[in-house]
Amino acid sequence: MSKKNIILIIVISVLFIAALIGVYFLTKEDESLSISGTVLIPGDNYIILETKDGDYLVENASAYQVGDKVKITYKKSSLKENTSPKEITAQEDKLIQASKTDKEDEIIDDEEEIENNSSNTPSINNTDNNNTSKNKTNNSSKQNTNNSSNNVTSSNNSSNTSKNTTSNNGANNSSSQVTKSADEEVLAYVNTLKANANNGITDTLKSGFITIVDFLFYDGKIAGHTFSELTTSAKLEVLKAALWVDDKIDSVFPGYKETISNGANKVYTSVKGMIVSTYLDITTSICSSHSDLCESAKRDFQSLKQSFGFTWDMIKDLASSGLDKLKNWYEIWSGK
Repeated sequence: MSKKNIILIIVISVLFIAALIGVYFLTKEDESLSISGTVLIPGDNYIILETKDGDYLVENASAYQVGDKVKITYKKSSLKENTSPKEITAQEDKLIQASKTDKEDEIIDDEEEIENNSSNTPSINNTDNNNTSKNKTNNSSKQNTNNSSNNVTSSNNSSNTSKNTTSNNGANNSSSQVTKSADEEVLAYVNTLKANANNGITDTLKSGFITIVDFLFYDGKIAGHTFSELTTSAKLEVLKAALWVDDKIDSVFPGYKETISNGANKVYTSVKGMIVSTYLDITTSICSSHSDLCESAKRDFQSLKQSFGFTWDMIKDLASSGLDKLKNWYEIWSGK
């Protein structure tokens, strides 16, 4: 056999083996796998599934309820292991066991049906009918009395309002001083605190941290204003600044939060989680009524997530006492 033929046979053999290896891996990648778990979040065309191996974002899933046990079949090629939660696309999904909530609802429905049937039974107790009539008369009399009282109160309030308005108008006319709004005064304080810290002036950072935390969570005041007085957008700005200050305290004064928490009635060590929870709650409220502001708040949270390292596990832990809010929080965290 010539040398050329031997080389040709070797080349063909190598190509054949490579082809077999390629087919093997392609088949391996395209194999069907399955996982089972409990529905943590039911979304629009997706679910978050909690399994023994972690959480999975399952795209193209059917509609389920929180707590349903589900089996998902998917192609291995659709698995994204480097995301959190991991991502897969469902080929097939199957309900294994309905949530307890569904079963409880069925029991409640049955009890309501029995109660309704019972209430439809004619009454033959004349005494009860007479008592009912008397109660209606008495209630009607009380209601008329209350309405009369309310009318008097309303009239008095109207009179007082008129007097106050006149008084306030007089005060406003006599004063030429322009006062700043609560938003302006509070944001000026936190921005000055940040600017000083950025410039290496940290003398007021400790006291500023306590002031901001008390302002957010313990009815404290900044420039005479409370957190509830701020507009929604200003609240989010203060919360973002608070995260920055919290992070700065940890880097400049490590252990300081633990020191001031000892023996105190206030919590300063878990401030980061408290701030994030508040931000997510406010953003959820925004997204329920203002779609334009919602997108802006979500984008801001994506920046915060990158800057301060918010993880899915952190968000999940923060919502552990209220899983009903987890869906909204996840969609803000993921930017969906």
